[in-house]
Amino acid sequence: MISSEVRANARESLRGKWGKAALLTLVYALIVYAISWVCAFIPVIGSLANIVVTVPLTYGIVVSFIKLKRNEEVGYVDFCTIGFSSFSKIWSVTLNTALKMIVPIILMIVFLVVIIFSTAGAIFSFNYTESALSYSAASGFGTVAIICSLGIMITSIYAAVKGLLYSLNNYILFDNPNMSGKEVVEQSEKLMRGNRARLFWLELSFIGWAILASFTFGIGIFWLMPYMMVSLVVFYEDLAGVKSSASKDEAKEIEESQDDPIQSN
Repeated sequence: MISSEVRANARESLRGKWGKAALLTLVYALIVYAISWVCAFIPVIGSLANIVVTVPLTYGIVVSFIKLKRNEEVGYVDFCTIGFSSFSKIWSVTLNTALKMIVPIILMIVFLVVIIFSTAGAIFSFNYTESALSYSAASGFGTVAIICSLGIMITSIYAAVKGLLYSLNNYILFDNPNMSGKEVVEQSEKLMRGNRARLFWLELSFIGWAILASFTFGIGIFWLMPYMMVSLVVFYEDLAGVKSSASKDEAKEIEESQDDPIQSN
């Protein structure tokens, strides 16, 4: 499917469900905001706790939209129980993804550390010594900081492109709960090989809607997010050859009508 077909399929899947999808998004946003707000009062540990809790919730909301798209029953806070009931498996997938992304992660850390020390060195050389040598040192430190800043930009692009390989982790995990975290990540990588550009253009196609949503003081995001999330479900199902329950029911009805001589006539 091309992007326009994916979006059209998503709109069709959301027909009659927009209200529920928007409310589900609102509940999710409120819970995540409340957790972040509470964790902000706890130094260091709070930030870590926020990440530990948010990752399962993210998986939970993805699954909720998968179920919504497939016409399965889903409650407004089911994403909490869905996420935490698969806590260990989700984090296994997350850690295996991190291992796959270890090169850009290390590069980012190295560049950041060098920038911090280079900036500090430039400031010290310029402010606390007065000689041609100190000005030269400050210039050298500044040049290193600029080069490392460019390195961070390039590494960020590399990380974003590589990260697209693992965009289907949550969808694959839901449909294949018996897979190990490593197998889920490898399957996502396999499916996304040669398809990263398709996903990139699909995500890029929502920019116009995002701009429109910004003019609604953020209210429109509660409809835009379900639109995007369900579109990603459609993208995944098309790529993986997965048939939703609705599609299976339709196929079953067609098969039964063909087998029934009375209906076929």
